[in-house]
Amino acid sequence: MPDKSQYIVRLSSMEMEAISRPADHRKAEKIARDCRGRMCQVEKDSEEIVRLAPPQLFNLAALQTEAGRIFGYTAERTKGLTLSLHGKGLLTDPVTDSRNLPAELGYAVEKLIRLLAKELPFLHGVALPDMEVRQMFGPDDETGRSHAILPILTSERWGEPVLTQPERNLLHLIGSRVIIAAASTYICINHKSQLTCNYHTFYLECCRTRQAGYRDTEMRMEEYFKGKQNRKDPKEVDTYLGKVFGPCDSFVEQWKE
Repeated sequence: MPDKSQYIVRLSSMEMEAISRPADHRKAEKIARDCRGRMCQVEKDSEEIVRLAPPQLFNLAALQTEAGRIFGYTAERTKGLTLSLHGKGLLTDPVTDSRNLPAELGYAVEKLIRLLAKELPFLHGVALPDMEVRQMFGPDDETGRSHAILPILTSERWGEPVLTQPERNLLHLIGSRVIIAAASTYICINHKSQLTCNYHTFYLECCRTRQAGYRDTEMRMEEYFKGKQNRKDPKEVDTYLGKVFGPCDSFVEQWKE
């Protein structure tokens, strides 16, 4: 029975990785041979500027969702951990629907951010991003009775050996969200490029960060807890119309839609 599978060719250099359109195995092998060791050039390039505002602070529901994603905690376990931390005086009231803060907490939050930058292990020695603390504040009528979850931190409190590892994980997660929510917008340029290598066409999707903003802290936090292998961000590539890459390597792999 003839092989009806489809294959692609991956073309790679030190800077980028592009793929061909699916083809049968014989054609894919020929493309790979023709391009191995060759240079390639960007023939077409489209740009899209993407601006992503930082996520809001945590209320209980948002914290349960994020703790499930990062740590695999159930909603009930997360709620239990927050109540334990609240009972130890390390969290504000966790049973809240609000994701904003009252304006009166402005100075206290700025001080909290400075303390968090020293306490969070994934921010040791790292300069904080530009802060826009005002974006965390909501109308007084929304935050008068309850506000978003905040850690309660002094220079001594988190150093005490009174926390289980899950409690400490959650406290670090909540602390990182304070810095993330106060940081500036993430701005990047997404590229969709068409490359030519020895008369064969390849396609490259990548991005260039223009302003790291909140994503810098977010990526450090996720890499600390989950590891780099779990990230699926677009590859950072400096590309433009006419850019030349290479010499290139090439190999064939089966196409999976």
